[in-house]
Amino acid sequence: MGEGRDEAGPWREAAGVPAVRAATWGDLGAALAAGWGDFCAAPLFGITVGLAYAAFGWVLVAVTGSSTWDGLTFPLLGGFVMVAPFAATILYEISRRRALGLGFGPADALAIAGGTARRSLMILGLVLVLWLGIWSRAAVFIYAIYYGVDAPPFVDMLPDLVTTRRGLEFLVWGHIVGAAFAFVAYCLSALSFPFLLDRDADIATAIITSFKAVLASPVVMLSWAALIGALMSIAAAPAFAGFVVALPLFGHATWHLYRRLVPS
Repeated sequence: MGEGRDEAGPWREAAGVPAVRAATWGDLGAALAAGWGDFCAAPLFGITVGLAYAAFGWVLVAVTGSSTWDGLTFPLLGGFVMVAPFAATILYEISRRRALGLGFGPADALAIAGGTARRSLMILGLVLVLWLGIWSRAAVFIYAIYYGVDAPPFVDMLPDLVTTRRGLEFLVWGHIVGAAFAFVAYCLSALSFPFLLDRDADIATAIITSFKAVLASPVVMLSWAALIGALMSIAAAPAFAGFVVALPLFGHATWHLYRRLVPS
């Protein structure tokens, strides 16, 4: 993998974008079942990736001073799921190799792809991280409009949020803007990471294919996104401990959904 790639780099012209098949509810169920099978077959790697992702969440909490739950902490943690597709890259490779009848070891984790593929995965991951950063600043801006730069801790604001017009307007606009950011992040990354692992392709083609898959069956694919978001939020509740299962499950399942929707 990674041999014979275009020397122009990961941003070359997106030619030959593959056709995608519209997702069905059956595809989601089959992907989850196959993903669980992959997790059970290689639990150590899945748990390790889940712990690393949880550790990233702990770092976010520490850096933003979560003891006060200020205006930066809440949107950052709310957008935390945006970078999960990048964190699950190793999981996609485990599923890919299992489908080919190949084993997976530490050496394979350190050499997932070579050349342009490695650069493309890293650049796409950086795009998601930057998008999370932009969302956090937009959220803080909305926060400041309604509550000022010296607003009280978020938990102290909860009564105001649900009992005053200011609080309700803040919630409405925060959710509208947050949903827009999340929609773009999801369309961009729904299938693009497994696509780059599986094919000799550039970032633009991977992103376009991912958008096509979402738009080909928006109800099913957005329901898939809602399921991921809901279960990942639940997994985050006990100090992010639930990520040791939730992230591997959805990571492996995403690979299988990609294989069902994008023909070889």
